[in-house]
Amino acid sequence: MCNNSLIYLVTPTVATVAEDGVLPLTTIVRRRGSSVQQSNDSIVLGAPGYYHVSVSTTFTAPAAGTVTVRLLQNGIPVQGATASTTITTATTEVRSLSFDAVVRVPCNGSPAILTVVNDDVAITTSNIAIDVEYLD
Repeated sequence: MCNNSLIYLVTPTVATVAEDGVLPLTTIVRRRGSSVQQSNDSIVLGAPGYYHVSVSTTFTAPAAGTVTVRLLQNGIPVQGATASTTITTATTEVRSLSFDAVVRVPCNGSPAILTVVNDDVAITTSNIAIDVEYLD
């Protein structure tokens, strides 16, 4: 089967994300095919196979602490799909986090739902970018 689906989503404006909150996805920059779709702040993977996911965000935090951003598939953390940094000075430190992962949708499985969550400390983002490409 030839499936060239991909989606590139961004949130280029300021967004506040609470502790344990989902990073917002507001703008589709590119989309091809029907196997990768946006549903509010989630990405739906509709075809069985493997997908490459890239996530990056730039932010500040209103409080000191560790900021952790992670990828969930159907509400379960994807192993290795996480990044974190420690904020020592609230509201003044601009930080960026990014990671890549490969996720799988089984042949007999229903569509997978991907979300990116912020753990530990609330953040104020100035940019979020997520790219998902169907591999095979």
